[in-house]
Amino acid sequence: MNRTKQTLLAIALISTSALVVYPLLAHCGHCAADGKTIVEQLDKGKVTIAKVVTAAEQHSKGRAISVISELGDDHKLAMEVYCIVSDSSSASAMPKIMKCQIDGATGTVKDMKEAKAFPVTEDDDAAPGGKKPAGSAMNITNQTVDAGCGVCVYKMQGQVGCPLAVKIDGTTYIVEGAKWPNHDYCDHNCQAVVSGRIEGDKFIATSLQPKS
Repeated sequence: MNRTKQTLLAIALISTSALVVYPLLAHCGHCAADGKTIVEQLDKGKVTIAKVVTAAEQHSKGRAISVISELGDDHKLAMEVYCIVSDSSSASAMPKIMKCQIDGATGTVKDMKEAKAFPVTEDDDAAPGGKKPAGSAMNITNQTVDAGCGVCVYKMQGQVGCPLAVKIDGTTYIVEGAKWPNHDYCDHNCQAVVSGRIEGDKFIATSLQPKS
């Protein structure tokens, strides 16, 4: 399916009615033409990014952090808004990422479900080895992953000692910000429930719990 995505990231709203500038990130050679089609459909339905963000925040009871506009195979506009939703009843509860599916013709929410991560910017040229380019990031929330010693288990080149590592979507990352409770992660592959973000070849953990 040939789709054009314009990712609108780093949303900062002073209020639900305030609109700031949203950068459009082009990802293919036809983005300008398809972007014009998106604008035409937005104008036709009198839909604005501010209206879409407000609808998603009210529906999810969270805060919008990312918006994606795209054209489907039928060339109709579809939009997704990613919101961070916190559990106000528990200070220790992990926040959730909720993805709101937006009707491009009306700007209203037609579906919502939890997402593991929200979209981030990426360079057009992939880095060697299939890893994300330096400077890009991907957020992970309460995801079960493989964990083990970067040297003893995963045989990572250039590592010394016994650094804790996790494997996410087939790629191994050295963990920063969390430790394993004992040293059995050197003996075999383990599993853990993690939250945090991928930055280059590292996983910056905000939470890491061994899974029994």
